[in-house]
Amino acid sequence: MRDIEGIDEAMEVLKPQWSEIEADFAQQNERYLAMAKTDHLTVGRVLRAHLIVENFMNSFLADFFEFEELDSLRLTFAQKAKMLPSRNSSAAFVRPGIIQLNAVRNKYAHRLDHTVEFPAIASIMDVLSVSRSSIGFSDPIDAIEAFAPVACAFLGVPPKHIQDLFIEAFSNVHSMTPLEE
Repeated sequence: MRDIEGIDEAMEVLKPQWSEIEADFAQQNERYLAMAKTDHLTVGRVLRAHLIVENFMNSFLADFFEFEELDSLRLTFAQKAKMLPSRNSSAAFVRPGIIQLNAVRNKYAHRLDHTVEFPAIASIMDVLSVSRSSIGFSDPIDAIEAFAPVACAFLGVPPKHIQDLFIEAFSNVHSMTPLEE
């Protein structure tokens, strides 16, 4: 028994139009090859930052909401980011940047040749202006990579006495949801 039943019959139906099918395949293959030539290093850097931040975000949300089966909800990154508190939490400080990180990742999902410009990561730059104030960034991707460990640190779940200290320190912090470009 074959894993794909009926393929021989399907091929017989297609055979009369095979040259046209091959021409279309060649055109699709050219499109694929053009996409494959894009700078995957940049895409990979953004995706790595996104995946690591999501891992920390999962831990934060499970602890914050005291919900052990967060993964079973199958929430999107965007839904999880919107669930982050926008006040009275250290997560409020990095929330807008995390939302922008997801927007950048989504741009690459739709256009592999996307170019990130600084206005698209203004909230990330706001976080870095406080947390990495001595570093000047000339490349938005470098800024995204610098933001990721900062976001993770602010999403980390510290021991209870340190959590209480952060709650007190961030009691007056309130963040906004960044506008999408």
